[in-house]
Amino acid sequence: MVQTTRSSAIPSPNPQTPGPHPLIPLAILAAAISGGCQDEAGSTPGAFEQDPWTLSGPDLRIGSLDDPDYVFGPIGSLRVGPDGLLYTLHWGEAMIRRWTMDGVPAGSLGRRGEGPGEFEEATRMGFFGDSLWVWDSEHYRVSYFDTEGEFIGSVMPRFDFGGMAESPPRPEIPLRDGTFLGISPAWSDGIARGTVTGSPYTRMDADGGTLARIWTMPWEPRDIFALLRDGGGSYGSQPFGDSHSVSFGESSLVTVNRRAWTGSGEAALTVSRIGFDGDTIFTVRVPYEPLPLSAERFEAALAERVERRSSMSTAFQASEGRIREALYRPSHLPAVRGTMQARDGTFWLRRWDPVETGTGEHGEQVYEWWVLDAEGAPLARARTPIGLSIRLIDGDTVWGVETDELGVEYIVRYRLTMDG
Repeated sequence: MVQTTRSSAIPSPNPQTPGPHPLIPLAILAAAISGGCQDEAGSTPGAFEQDPWTLSGPDLRIGSLDDPDYVFGPIGSLRVGPDGLLYTLHWGEAMIRRWTMDGVPAGSLGRRGEGPGEFEEATRMGFFGDSLWVWDSEHYRVSYFDTEGEFIGSVMPRFDFGGMAESPPRPEIPLRDGTFLGISPAWSDGIARGTVTGSPYTRMDADGGTLARIWTMPWEPRDIFALLRDGGGSYGSQPFGDSHSVSFGESSLVTVNRRAWTGSGEAALTVSRIGFDGDTIFTVRVPYEPLPLSAERFEAALAERVERRSSMSTAFQASEGRIREALYRPSHLPAVRGTMQARDGTFWLRRWDPVETGTGEHGEQVYEWWVLDAEGAPLARARTPIGLSIRLIDGDTVWGVETDELGVEYIVRYRLTMDG
């Protein structure tokens, strides 16, 4: 095991940026105040009541404070390559690092710049066969490398940037057949004012043409915390936001309608897998028992937002009344907060609040996930450490990032135990 002692933390986005702000739904909205745990009885669907999957480990931990071979910047995505190496994207360094399965450095590729094989803002990566692709969101360019780390070539798809009155789709993810997943930017100001009600997801060719409409992300004004004023405003995430979430696999995307229960009808999540050709592969409903949003919890979220605003410059300050009015207050908590796909096609839904396991000295808080199989059927529930940010689930191996008390990030590997 390679011991770690320090790294730099990922800088959090500033939700108070004035003026229009593009809200791209490739990432889940910022996590809000958890406000403690709910009793797990009464909120887990019956289909997931069996003994949970658990993690053991970590059995590998990579990083260092002072060894230059193991010092690295913030970690984006992680992938296991066809060569058996672990690839880690470090967007702050504009670099991809490679590691053996024993945690030994195995070289790197890329660097900051605008030339061939260089990146300005490397945000995503993946593999098509033996080729690694890296997406540079600054230049809307995908670069390809072989397993020796040699640059093969790049593609810059054409597209229309549009303007504030229109948001044509922009390429965001390269697909295996040479096309691209395109997403129309959703501007926070437009969502808050009700002029933007959806973000189309499309499949685009390299010339910017639309080949298929895949899905449209719905938006409502409540999805944005907005303090509006003439000509703009300031924006952020809602502490109890329940907008749709979406995650991506190699050939499809999975959407989750996680709107909070309103008090009538059945409380259920709606999960859909949609192919990149626009065909719906399945749609399933996952019933659950909703938990009320207490007045105390809402007031705590309000007080936190008021305190944060009071410490800002005058331009960003606002009265408690305005902040209260801008906060979305559902009657019940959303069922899930995070979502992701595993390499085998299973889909993981992370419950809104952590749960308590055990009692007394042996009790701890953990994340609980509801796992659906590749066809959408309930498969299992799983529990993972709160301090683990999962980036890749590959069979019984779970890769992720942990952060210590100094804000230092580490690459870690856990083992998934599926027999309860």
